[in-house]
Amino acid sequence: MRHLLLLCLLGTCLPAMAQSQTGPSRLSTTPLLSRQAEPALGKELRASVSQATQRNLNGEHAKALGTLQEVALQCDAYRSAPARQVLSFRTQRQYELHLRESGNGEPVDWLDLACANAYTQLGYIAVEKKDIEQALGWLDKAHATAPYEAEPLTERGAALIQRKDWAAALDSYQRALALTRTHPEAAYAEALALRGTGFAQIELGDLAAAQAAYEKSLELEPGNKIANNELTYIKQLRERQEATP
Repeated sequence: MRHLLLLCLLGTCLPAMAQSQTGPSRLSTTPLLSRQAEPALGKELRASVSQATQRNLNGEHAKALGTLQEVALQCDAYRSAPARQVLSFRTQRQYELHLRESGNGEPVDWLDLACANAYTQLGYIAVEKKDIEQALGWLDKAHATAPYEAEPLTERGAALIQRKDWAAALDSYQRALALTRTHPEAAYAEALALRGTGFAQIELGDLAAAQAAYEKSLELEPGNKIANNELTYIKQLRERQEATP
């Protein structure tokens, strides 16, 4: 059985989603730690997002959903400020980088990462419900809110894998991978993005590229069982191809 570990990366220990060809997605509790985001506008929402995260970990998705929807409404209100950009950043470095490279003269309000995290969590719940369109909507909103965060893109790849849209999934994972390599704040997600990249590349028939992606992920996370299992799967696929007349 092939499976791909899809971790929630909201800055603390959060749910991991595993996707399988032969079974439904499920939430597990494999943690991945990221650098804590600096507090900003809307930081009072962090406690609610943290509470909802814990409820997701406990499988209480309905309770988490209500809390996250309330947070999302408050975040939407912050983001609706007229004639201003309202974006989330993890660090002062990213905020200043955006002002230098992407600013268009409009004022930029630094929104706390709790908002992007809430949108992403809502995306996770939608994936869990198999509502891929809704999931993509939330995840695209999270990415638009926090353009330097890799997590919305990795989970977007996960949603597209459920749809078996391998090319679009690969694009999402590779965009996430690019962020992990250009932003040190996102480097913790590189191994995950590589595994997602490799998974999609197998489905697209590019075994050499998939193998390279998984081997690189093992350099970052030695002994990762999923990467090792996928490398074994690639070997088996090659053996079958060689045995076919």
